[in-house]
Amino acid sequence: MISLVRYLAADVLRGQRYLAPLLVFLGVLGMLFAYDPGPQLAAFSGSSALIYPIGAWLAVVVATSEDVVRREVTVVSAGAWSRVLTAVALTAVLFGLAFAVVATVWPVVASPRPYTVLQFLAGLGVHSVSVLLGVGVGLMFARPVLDSIGRTVLVVFTVVVMTYPLGRYTPFGWVLDALGDNQVTLPVLWAGVIGFALVAGAVVVGARRV
Repeated sequence: MISLVRYLAADVLRGQRYLAPLLVFLGVLGMLFAYDPGPQLAAFSGSSALIYPIGAWLAVVVATSEDVVRREVTVVSAGAWSRVLTAVALTAVLFGLAFAVVATVWPVVASPRPYTVLQFLAGLGVHSVSVLLGVGVGLMFARPVLDSIGRTVLVVFTVVVMTYPLGRYTPFGWVLDALGDNQVTLPVLWAGVIGFALVAGAVVVGARRV
């Protein structure tokens, strides 16, 4: 599994399709934290709202990095679609967690306000859960669940956009509400469980689609 994850990660890096979400991510973070972002935990709200769709975007990039023929070769080499889909999920989560670390460190460095260790860990947890939810959404509608990249992008975009107005009725909304209330532990924990379930469910659904 480790070698398969390394192969997929190298393939994504070689294809350079990760550059688009990376540049958007860095550009928006730069604008968000160009000035004092406000109180410590509240400062993570903007970056959490950003990293959720970025996580979905990264998941689609990882899931579609290989064309159909190359993916079939990878499946034959790995021995089963379930192994490949698990590796895709792990790769997408690892890329997402790297983005979560950057999103957490950036305001700590840029803000004139000092952050405690607990506030930093809370920010890391919030960003990790947000990106996990995004990855779950992206994988749930990526190949092989939906074969067309056009349909994948359309459905993922629609789900992500609809998340924001639905607010507190969604796990992602719980995360943002928790930041506003400065009570992040329980809501973020539940949202994280749902994010993990989304990612695992995407693997199961994908394996049954092929």
